[in-house]
Amino acid sequence: MVSLPILLALAALSLSQPALAQEEQVPLSSTPQLPDDYSCEHPSSKVHLVSKSPLVIYIENFVPHQERLHLQSLADGHFTHSGVVGAGGASTRHAVRTSQSTSIPWDKLVNCIGSRALEIQGFDLDDSHLEPLQLVKYAPTERYHFHTDWFTDPERAVPSLGGNRLSSIFAYVKADNVTGGGTNFPILRVPGGEQWCEFVDCDEEYENGVTFKPIEGNAIYWENMLTPGKGDDRVLHAGLPVVSGEKIGMNIWTREKPLPADVRA
Repeated sequence: MVSLPILLALAALSLSQPALAQEEQVPLSSTPQLPDDYSCEHPSSKVHLVSKSPLVIYIENFVPHQERLHLQSLADGHFTHSGVVGAGGASTRHAVRTSQSTSIPWDKLVNCIGSRALEIQGFDLDDSHLEPLQLVKYAPTERYHFHTDWFTDPERAVPSLGGNRLSSIFAYVKADNVTGGGTNFPILRVPGGEQWCEFVDCDEEYENGVTFKPIEGNAIYWENMLTPGKGDDRVLHAGLPVVSGEKIGMNIWTREKPLPADVRA
């Protein structure tokens, strides 16, 4: 079993901050058209409790089929190599993160997904606390090594910049015919019961924590902070290498404080 101090050291050496700097993302100048009669409707989702502490929840059917297609069309042609933000705030390409990413503009459907994300969390927060939704694409061999979503650099978590990342949702937008590419939480305990084998890799050794399979439409939700100003090391996680196929995931990050308007644009 790999110890927590070793994993955290690896994350630190790998420039654990997952934030994609604004200059690394290609702005989208136009968006695919939605039907004139589009209205926001939330799907019938099923929620499973993975862990109470830290709070981790697995959500079936968080992003239905038509929404997934729309998200992919928004991002088509706009992915660029993901950057990692180090302690000094500079964004660089790094071997720890070999995927491609893009932010998604706020059209009616994306706003609908954002409202769904806030609703399922139960916090009394409005959409000013949501970062721009981010799609991340993994081709074969691509991965994201162990990291936390919350900022370890206090300068990146000041209230004027939105504070720290209160919570994360990672949803699978595309994962058809993908092998590998699971999302591993090495410190979580494996949920009991064979029914979990539909969603987690039951062939993994127990000391490797929990690896969620990439299943289209489903999502993982977790809380990042133990207390204000103190992140939870137990939600350390990694995007494991894709063996075959292509995986597209979606990050939804909720901040402690409202974000500046230019960051949300």
